[in-house]
Amino acid sequence: MSLSPLPVGSHIADIRIALDRHRAAVLTAAPGAGKTTRVPPALVDRGPVVLLQPRRVAARAMAKRIAEERHWTIGREVGWHIRFDRQFTPETKLLVVTEGILTRYLQHDPLLSDVATVILDEFHERSIHADVGIALAKQAWQARDDLHILVMSATLDTAPLAAYFGGCPVIDVPGTLHPL
Repeated sequence: MSLSPLPVGSHIADIRIALDRHRAAVLTAAPGAGKTTRVPPALVDRGPVVLLQPRRVAARAMAKRIAEERHWTIGREVGWHIRFDRQFTPETKLLVVTEGILTRYLQHDPLLSDVATVILDEFHERSIHADVGIALAKQAWQARDDLHILVMSATLDTAPLAAYFGGCPVIDVPGTLHPL
């Protein structure tokens, strides 16, 4: 399968190495760099991935875009769970969720026992639910030595987040200029 190149593509190996070594990382990249559509599918070989997407419409759209790019089936390899709508099965490898759903998962299973990687996307769109989600996810991350957390954003002060996760690595994907 050949995907069109996006700036984040050349940094996937760096992201994987950072998560292998530190179990947490922060990724910054310009809008359109491929953070949401390329990084989460690249990590499913480690086990199930939960991708936090703060907005419901975006959660469905991202799952559909990933399915289209990867030739995956919605509800099988990739799916979503948002308020009043879900498209996934127990075999789903990549589940896109909204903030309230992530919080509910963490309350039901504080260790996220069936998840290998939690990705908090668009973290600059902070809310009380995102803050509760990251606090609960960090508790699971501290309790489990096999859980990985990746925080992604286009516009983010990375130093406080890196410090919050014990000085984890920051991967900065430079933007690409296009002629007008």
